[in-house]
Amino acid sequence: MPQSIVKTRVILGLMAQSVVQTRVIPGLIFPALPELSVCLWLRVDVGYVGTLLSYATEDNDNKLVLYGHPAYRELPVDSVLDGYWHHLCVLWSSIQGRFWHYTDRRLTSAGSRFRKGYEVPGGGSVVLGAEQDSQGGGFDPTEGFVGRLAGFTVWDRVLSPGEVTGVATGRGVPRGVVLQLGDVDGVHGEVQG
Repeated sequence: MPQSIVKTRVILGLMAQSVVQTRVIPGLIFPALPELSVCLWLRVDVGYVGTLLSYATEDNDNKLVLYGHPAYRELPVDSVLDGYWHHLCVLWSSIQGRFWHYTDRRLTSAGSRFRKGYEVPGGGSVVLGAEQDSQGGGFDPTEGFVGRLAGFTVWDRVLSPGEVTGVATGRGVPRGVVLQLGDVDGVHGEVQG
């Protein structure tokens, strides 16, 4: 795996009607990623998921969007719209050109021929809870996540099914972590920690 590492910013934005609320991690080192796994706990407070993760670079405000718009792959979310806590993991491998989507430890969808040979470049802006229309900004409240997040973690590799289960059941955090919710060190807006 290439080791190109650059500085980036991470923002947590939990949208409430027309107010954008953000958390920022300045100076975070975020690598280029030919593979990744994103796992988190969420509780949705409305009838839609909204954007959980948005990664933008100077040349593209939608380099990586999880559950937001535009949706390049539809992932099943109906089961998490019940007001209860759920564990989600989305895994992707450029090497294999495949993705896997887990809800509460169960594989709920998978696909192939998806961005094979592509690499998510380093140096962009990571936003949790809002979709970026420009790098680090341009938030549209109608695309935001309204709810609660916990245990948000990004790995630089594809987790095995056993590791997904282990993360969901609290049996440790596998190697390869590049970002966790605990990395947040600055608060903007009215996000509660």
